[in-house]
Amino acid sequence: MNDHLQLDVGSRDEADRQRQRLVMLGASNLSRAFPIAVSMSEQVFATPLDFFVAKGHGRSYGKVSSCFGKKNSGIFSCGIWRAIEQEKRMPIIAFVTDIGNDLAYEVPVETIVEWVEACLDRLAALGARVVLSDLPMEVIRQLGATRFRCFRALLFPQCRLEWNEVLRRAEWLSERLHDIAKSRKIPLFIGRREYYGLDPIHPRRRCYPEMWAQLLSLVAETPSDLAQHRCSFTAAWYLRRLRPESWSTFSFPRRASQPNGRLYDGSTISLY
Repeated sequence: MNDHLQLDVGSRDEADRQRQRLVMLGASNLSRAFPIAVSMSEQVFATPLDFFVAKGHGRSYGKVSSCFGKKNSGIFSCGIWRAIEQEKRMPIIAFVTDIGNDLAYEVPVETIVEWVEACLDRLAALGARVVLSDLPMEVIRQLGATRFRCFRALLFPQCRLEWNEVLRRAEWLSERLHDIAKSRKIPLFIGRREYYGLDPIHPRRRCYPEMWAQLLSLVAETPSDLAQHRCSFTAAWYLRRLRPESWSTFSFPRRASQPNGRLYDGSTISLY
């Protein structure tokens, strides 16, 4: 059980406490791993954290996207940037992940790169330490045309690109991400082949702790047993119930004030 992630039921003066901001940008993998990512971050930094998170299944970095009736704005244009820039406390650690969705939306690679670099520019202006996530190219290359068509029909039915073209664009995007990481001198996370099963997009759920242990190790000193960390059912249930600042379900707009979550140690969670 993880006692860090209990709802804060008492008043706590945080004004004189040092704060650490964690920015997490991503799509379905971040959504699936969100409780374990929060829980492990709490263990690593052992201080109250302010989480600023833009996530969501099918999330695009630059355009409005919809998945199972839920519509989200692009990460680059959502409210997370306004919230971060208004809050002047330092330092900031940012994880920029799940960059491949826009390939399935038929967005040109150069446009995707422009969106990602625009996000990195904003983070750099705030002095953030950044980890960038690469596409799992070893897994993608082994997908094949038949499996690709099955997953395309299931997850991205609007996509009309064929397998060879998607693979070509994925290779190009991955090369550009490597170039960006090298030129900006930021660490690049590459997921291992063994993390994935039949699904080429989402790692096995049991592998998320090891993945986030690696991600966190790129910016902080981590315990040797961090990959064995588990998030309690109660904490995961609470974190998954949190709602973003704005979204729409079947064209019905919804809003929620931020921060939408508060943890036992005074950490806050704002979703966008």
